[in-house]
Order: sequence, then structure tokens, then C-alpha cells
Amino acid sequence: MLREDNLHAAFLSPISYAKDHPHYILIPEVAVSSEGNSNVICLYFRQNLKEIKTIAADLQNSSEMVLAKLVLAEKYSFSPTFVLAENDLENMLKKADAALIVGDYNLQLLQYQNKLDLVDEWSDMMELPYVHGIWATRENNLTSDEVNLIISSANYGAEHLTEISSIYSPKNSNEVIEFLSAFTYKLDENSKNGLIEFVRMAYYYNVIEDLPDFDFLHNNNIDPSKN
Repeated sequence: MLREDNLHAAFLSPISYAKDHPHYILIPEVAVSSEGNSNVICLYFRQNLKEIKTIAADLQNSSEMVLAKLVLAEKYSFSPTFVLAENDLENMLKKADAALIVGDYNLQLLQYQNKLDLVDEWSDMMELPYVHGIWATRENNLTSDEVNLIISSANYGAEHLTEISSIYSPKNSNEVIEFLSAFTYKLDENSKNGLIEFVRMAYYYNVIEDLPDFDFLHNNNIDPSKN
């Protein structure tokens, strides 16, 4: 919807941004990233990792599918086929040798032993965080006040995870706090490097057609008539 200019800004996955990057400008300072063992993006499998030939995944998780593809190819030297499925582990493992699960559903699967934490695998392989999403807009779509509001809202949210967790899931707020605390909510230099490296590798594996310039919003991209 951002591409058609139906939205002023949107939170995009790295692959969604990279595929349509000529239409977008990135909002500075804000992103969602994680590194290490975070239980955010996990690959569950039945028995032997090396025997995986198919992975069940939800189509909405395009960047996470690319992450799985890159990690398995680069670190484990095999390239399974993806099978589309709804985000339910039991049914996914009936359809494929492994299941790619993204998000807080992983909190319900902590007891499962046969799994790879793909963010941890990426961090180990690249020594960089994995960027889950970035804020993007189109040229002259936002005022400076609106840009500052997005940045300040992200900062406020990062500082109030306890309150957010109690609203989101009052009965399991401690688990939600732990899950949300696995993320970093600023786009610092380390996260930028992780984003650029991920997109570069996606290009190398022919996932995207060209490399984006990673243009960030500056004062000359803000519509002064809206201020």
C-alpha cells in the first residue's frame, strides 16, 4: 500500500524494501533487530538437520524464508524447498521435513529440542544483528514533525516494555517482556551493517534483482508545505 501511496509510511521487512526500493526512502534511527539466541525466528525439524529437503513456511514471512535459505546454504551447505503452510507446528511438520516459525508463537515451543534459532545462526555466521524490519516512506510524504513522532514513539515503546506487555498479554506478561527484550529498536551502525549484508547476500542468491542504495530521509526529502 505504501508503494501505491495509500500510506504515508510503513514498517517493511528487508526483502519487501529491497524489492521495491526505488519507491522508498528509509526513516533514520528506527528499526527492529535482534542477535544471538532470541527465539524469534526458529526452524523446527523432526530428526536430522541434514536430512531436511522441505520447509513449511507462512508466505507472509518472506524475509525470514530468505534468512533460512541463506543460513542453511552458507553454514550447512544445503538448499531445501519451501512449502506454504499456516503457522501451526504440528500441521507444518506433517507437510514438510521442517517448519519455519516466526514471532511469539515460539514462546509456546520452548521445550522443542530439534530446532535452530536462525537469528543466532546469522549472528554467529556474520557477527552482525539481523534486522527484522525498517520504517520507510516516499519522498515528501512526511513532515518533520511526523518523522520525529515515529522516532519518539519507537523510543517510548522501547522504554515501556513492561506496560506494553501487561496490556498485550496480562496473564503471560513476563514471557512477553522477555520476548520483546530480545529486540533492539534503534537503527545504529551495527544494525545498518547487518541490514546491508543481509540484502547483499539475498542479491547474491538471486532473491532480489538489484541492490538498493539505502537512501535515508533528510531535510530535503521532507515536504516543507506540510509543516
